[in-house]
Amino acid sequence: MRSLTAFFIVVTVCLGIVFIDSTPVRAQQSREQLEQELIDLEAQIKALNGSITQTQAQKNSLAKDISLLTQKINQSKLKIKAHDAAISKLNQNITEKNRNINTLDAKMEREKDSLAQIMRKTQYLEQYSLLDFGLQAQSLSTFFSDVDSFSTLNRALNQSFSDIRATQNELEEVKSELEIAKDEETQKKLAQESERKKVESNQKEKNTLLTQTKNQETEYKKVLAAREKEAASIRSRLFELRDTSAISFGQAYDFALAASKTTGVRPALMLAILMQESSLGTNVGACYLRDNNTGAGISIKTGAEKLRTMSPTRDVPPFLALTSRLGRDPSTTPVSCWIAMYSGGSPTGWGGAMGPSQFIPSTWKIFEKRIENSTGAAVANPWNPYHAITAMAMYLQDLGAVSGNEASERNAACKYYSGRACSSSTAGAGYGNAVMKKMYATQADIDKLQR
Repeated sequence: MRSLTAFFIVVTVCLGIVFIDSTPVRAQQSREQLEQELIDLEAQIKALNGSITQTQAQKNSLAKDISLLTQKINQSKLKIKAHDAAISKLNQNITEKNRNINTLDAKMEREKDSLAQIMRKTQYLEQYSLLDFGLQAQSLSTFFSDVDSFSTLNRALNQSFSDIRATQNELEEVKSELEIAKDEETQKKLAQESERKKVESNQKEKNTLLTQTKNQETEYKKVLAAREKEAASIRSRLFELRDTSAISFGQAYDFALAASKTTGVRPALMLAILMQESSLGTNVGACYLRDNNTGAGISIKTGAEKLRTMSPTRDVPPFLALTSRLGRDPSTTPVSCWIAMYSGGSPTGWGGAMGPSQFIPSTWKIFEKRIENSTGAAVANPWNPYHAITAMAMYLQDLGAVSGNEASERNAACKYYSGRACSSSTAGAGYGNAVMKKMYATQADIDKLQR
């Protein structure tokens, strides 16, 4: 029995070994080099930003355009290098996380094996009473040693359970960190691809400009005229909005620009989300609320009954109050339908989102005063494009979107759609990726308007 006691004391001590990061020193040095490289690249990018701003302020000329395009090309190339360094750093992090997960998995298996052994021995000893131990013991010292062995096994059992719980928590934390790192890597790759396209586009424009003008300022005037015509075409192009009439791209941009000045959110991000929501509206349709007590409604296109169109307790009361203030008929005011596939087919969640920015009534009510103060409107109207874009900008700001920081912008888009970070929602991540692609394309059009 003494040998069993000694064995389980050793098991208990072993279970308390602290997990030590065994990352090689060379990898640590590489990470430090990457961090320094990122700092240097960001400083160069910031310097180019200042140079680009100064060049843009100059009077239009062929030399200015060539210089500006060259600076933008160099800036994009620096950003590509910065993304490369960031991706390499993330890859190191992902490798370390995977190694930690494998180590923790192995540790968990060892702890489970030890637990199984302890439980088998504990069960064996529990079959005997203290009287049995006393009758079988050859001496009092042996008897108390056996009792002590039983107590030691129980302590080892409690410690083993505690260690398994701690390892499980550590494992879940590392897995969560791994998903976040993978998500950041995806975003960096998306941003890097966008910068590559910018290099191609700016280089092509630079080559075309040199070919068309042959370095002659008189020919450059023709280029300016063509640009003005292209910009006018972009501004007049129809911009589709969900559940309300389309407006021009120029109007949408002006609204987004005004909202950006007070929130700091990039106009291209707002317009990209509006485009994504419009696309979703085309695919999933819209509904009218019909039953205020159950929240049921009908499809606007087909007239078919649609369950769970609006939460009768959370959203119907503020919806009725809002439509009354706006003088709208609630039974003919479009709202989003409930989509079963977004709820896993189970009867959870509700439709009822309003207007281009798709706010549910209870959330819109939270933003009403802020929107009214910002726009000067008497009543914040979710079907008014300016109000909808302003509300969107405020919400994205609250969700952490920072202009020019693609990771925060994508994460804000994911939360806008699913209420969760990109790493925590597959559907949200898909939405965020689609928004970012639209944002990069929209930014290209905005850049043409700003030339």
